[in-house]
Amino acid sequence: MKRYSLKHLHGATFALLISIALTAGCDNQRQNDEPAAGSQAALDLALKAAIDTQIVPGFQALQSEAQILSSDATAFCNNMSTTTLSELQTQWKTLSAQWNQVAIYNLGPLNDDLLLPKIIFIESMRQRGTDYTDTVRSSIVAALSSMDNLNSTYFDNLPFTNTGILALEVLIFESTIGTHSTDLNDIVSDYQSAPRKCEYLQGMAELFNRHASYVIDGWQIEHLDTGKPFKDILLDGELDDGTASVVKLVTVIQEHLDYIKKRKLETVLDAQIADYAYQNIAATLQQIEQLMNGIDDEQYSFFDHMNNSGFSAEVNVVTDNLGIAKQAVSARDRSAAATAIGVLDGNFKREIPDGLQVILGINFSDGD
Repeated sequence: MKRYSLKHLHGATFALLISIALTAGCDNQRQNDEPAAGSQAALDLALKAAIDTQIVPGFQALQSEAQILSSDATAFCNNMSTTTLSELQTQWKTLSAQWNQVAIYNLGPLNDDLLLPKIIFIESMRQRGTDYTDTVRSSIVAALSSMDNLNSTYFDNLPFTNTGILALEVLIFESTIGTHSTDLNDIVSDYQSAPRKCEYLQGMAELFNRHASYVIDGWQIEHLDTGKPFKDILLDGELDDGTASVVKLVTVIQEHLDYIKKRKLETVLDAQIADYAYQNIAATLQQIEQLMNGIDDEQYSFFDHMNNSGFSAEVNVVTDNLGIAKQAVSARDRSAAATAIGVLDGNFKREIPDGLQVILGINFSDGD
């Protein structure tokens, strides 16, 4: 008997084919059949596919890119030149884009401490929407003039305001002394005149690497002291606060969109020194699109689930709004991008939960 994939079927068609198959004398227990369209089992299938193809691989890639950046920092320090610095800058951009793909998954290992979650040590703006560039600059100057041992303990004890993707941007894209020049030659000269700056750069890169390792280990190996990886906790619906897994996933993405709109586009753009703010937002939108649509035609995705449940109109609305947001970001139209992302934020409050047939409940979307 031919088995029909959920990927290509809408609710009514799916039901008809199942009816025909049953009357044709197929195994009444249907042990090998896919779950019914629109069912909780089908939604769980979409969630599992998202975890396996998007979320966990995304955090794996973050760790990999962090390791490469750490290696590139060492290579630059061993051979200071505009060429090795340019390579280091390129790798920072790759790391930053990868971070902005997974930053939407602010749950589990990224957010397992009430006061000091890992996410704020990677992206300090995520806490209050504050631009800590001057704080980072001051911390670098203080470290270079101090006698402190710049070992792992030193960096582990730094406040979140001094660390993460911003600290690496300041170290890699501008000179510390004087006018904060972004000229490659000035940056190289700055490192040559202050040997401890390389120690600081390497230590900060290794700190980021440790944070990335902590997060992926939590997803794959063990989350806190639960004895289980967080991917299993999420898939099994065992979140500490009792929230349904898909509800939690939709909520954290909506909150991140709200954060981008209110704290970045309407307040302070990130990555201004590297001129990479719009690329970061584009990476976020790309991840959301892939999460909802799947990475290929074989994956049963959240959009497939919405289509099969009779919510094709809602899928079209979200798809159209994603396209508008991507276009505005590509054009670097800050006002249009803020508006479009605000509309997309609304989709994650209405059309998407409606189509997935989940109830979000009370949702405080202030970006915190």
